[in-house]
Amino acid sequence: MNRRNWITNILGGSAALAALAGTHLLGAEHKHEHEKHKKEHEKKEHEGHKHHLKKYDNSHFYKADGSFNEEAAKEAYVEMFKHFHYSLADVVNDKRFWILDFGLGDFANVGMAGIFWLNDKDHGYFGHEIYLLPGQMIPEHCHVEAEGKPAKHEYWQVRHGSIYNFGEGGSNDDKQPVQIPKSQLDANAITAFKCVELKTGCGESSEAGLNRLGAYHFMMGGPEGVIVTEYASFHSGDGLKLQNKKAFMGNTAAKKS
Repeated sequence: MNRRNWITNILGGSAALAALAGTHLLGAEHKHEHEKHKKEHEKKEHEGHKHHLKKYDNSHFYKADGSFNEEAAKEAYVEMFKHFHYSLADVVNDKRFWILDFGLGDFANVGMAGIFWLNDKDHGYFGHEIYLLPGQMIPEHCHVEAEGKPAKHEYWQVRHGSIYNFGEGGSNDDKQPVQIPKSQLDANAITAFKCVELKTGCGESSEAGLNRLGAYHFMMGGPEGVIVTEYASFHSGDGLKLQNKKAFMGNTAAKKS
């Protein structure tokens, strides 16, 4: 090989190496950009998921005669289930699925839905799913001995969304992270003012239980609403004591009929 050809080969080889290196660099940059866009997309999806659900007012849940519109309420829960991509979204079609406004006519703020997976009196255990729309509250209540069984003990785990969990302690003068429904404050139906916010996850930030048997308590759905799994001992309707004397385990429609 003469000197000229040798130089040409060397330069050609160098150019090829440079081109190859450039290709790798471009590939690395492309991969970096791809990862960057992927993370931005995931962030937007996450932020989109965090968008609050619409909080309907009571006119959405009651008919012209003032009776409770259970179908409208069911649709609102379906909307929440879809928002959470809840794997059991068709639970609304289960005959065990129920919805309550507690006869108070304030379902937008005070009401709930749920399903009792099981309630075993003989062995003393209970499985329950609690569904609350954004800002919706379960009336304050406690559990007492009934049907020959001890007062019910409860433990809750947030599956989707968040709750404001109220237990014994505090006072009406305390600054709360959420507005307690006026209908319950006006009825003097609130005595539990110690609030802890629980969110989806594992551990203390997403789980809680009664601090003692017989304690008054209630919970409210966060801005996205909430799905909560409850683990408990046997549940007796006779052992449930609602703080609001006008409340009962039914709906306004049943009250009017």
